[in-house]
Amino acid sequence: MLDVTHQLHRDHLLAHTGQQKLFLLLTLKPGPEAIQARPPLAVAFVVDTSGSMRENVTASGKGRNKMDLVIESLRGILMSGMLGAQDRVSLVQFDDRASVVLPMTSSAQRARLMAGIERLDWHTGGTHMGAGMGLAREALEGQEGSVRMVLLTDGQTSDEALVRSETQKFAAKQIPVTTVGVGDEVNTDLLMLMTDQTQGKPIDVVPDTHNPQPPAVRASDLPAVLLGDLRQSLSEVVTRVSLSVKTVKDVVLERVTRVHPTQTEVDIKQQPMSLGNLAGQAGATFILEFTLPVRPPARIRLAQLGITFQVPGAQFTGELPPIDVVAEFTQNEEVAGRLKPEVMRFVQQRNIEGMLSQAIQEAQKNPQQAQKTLQMAREVTERLGSRTMTQALDRALQEIGQSKTLSAGTAKTLRIGSKTQTVKTADVPLTDEEIRRISGT
Repeated sequence: MLDVTHQLHRDHLLAHTGQQKLFLLLTLKPGPEAIQARPPLAVAFVVDTSGSMRENVTASGKGRNKMDLVIESLRGILMSGMLGAQDRVSLVQFDDRASVVLPMTSSAQRARLMAGIERLDWHTGGTHMGAGMGLAREALEGQEGSVRMVLLTDGQTSDEALVRSETQKFAAKQIPVTTVGVGDEVNTDLLMLMTDQTQGKPIDVVPDTHNPQPPAVRASDLPAVLLGDLRQSLSEVVTRVSLSVKTVKDVVLERVTRVHPTQTEVDIKQQPMSLGNLAGQAGATFILEFTLPVRPPARIRLAQLGITFQVPGAQFTGELPPIDVVAEFTQNEEVAGRLKPEVMRFVQQRNIEGMLSQAIQEAQKNPQQAQKTLQMAREVTERLGSRTMTQALDRALQEIGQSKTLSAGTAKTLRIGSKTQTVKTADVPLTDEEIRRISGT
């Protein structure tokens, strides 16, 4: 039901050397039986109905505001034919308060669903996002198959502590969250926290009037983008994938990152760790980062991985045989310096997010240093073949060169782009400095 492969960034490590880094590439793909067993989908759409959602975001003369586009998007999902009678939809709104506009309802009841969508436009007020999330979680609890929450908002929330608490509950229930943030007023840090902790996906939407550039999504393209996200959800045939890691003495697991098809940080404090859901054809790829102690020349087991998962469409719960992580320690520096290009490409891709976060912070006080960091990130994206991110970085470099700062919109687009614009790339050479910096050699 689930196929797994793993490889180290190098098979040999230097003996008698401490604090070496070891990167493990873990790839999980649904097997043929799982791919054929598409589970029912239960999705809760949580919609910000505050007053600012009535702001026009399309070109003058067309007169569509954010709420118009949300309603159009939800109508399009129902009319797309992608949902079957076994799939269920719930609608929750939040402003000064939160309420269930429509409880979990079969997609076969199209008239009832359409009426619920139209009622979204009846509300207005503040932004109590956490309260809306709580109602969505209650609607999703106990639902069978693949479950997901989609949050659409354009601003800050007045109950951030509750949002953080609800995010932890979604993570504990292994319910992925897709966040759709419209405009520059959204709390990007909070939305990215939600998608990281739940192994979800952030979507960056920019009003047409702001001349958005990829990887940002034009507001008028929101209906198509939400359809694409729904298609992705329907393809997730393996759910609730969990990873446990047992290390030998003094070996430390530092970080686990999903690097494809989107990038999220996995909470390593949670045991077992939630790796989210897997789509039928693509699966998912992860980088595990370890720090190693001094070891003599020998072939040594460093850790053991355990993986559990569900295939709800086949009513199957599985556990893979334990996976031993074994490496050989040698005194031959030449042998220890041989790296696996495929693993290192994903490590480089993972590091782009950190470089961009660093550049955004530097731009506030030291724009010259920020330019250098952005240029380094650009060189990496160009080598990896991430054309969209390379072009986004070109625009950011031009902006900081002219204004000596980065706008909130540019910073948001770069940060979310580092999460969503991941690629499987061709072989690219690494410089000696990159090898030393990344691997600790």
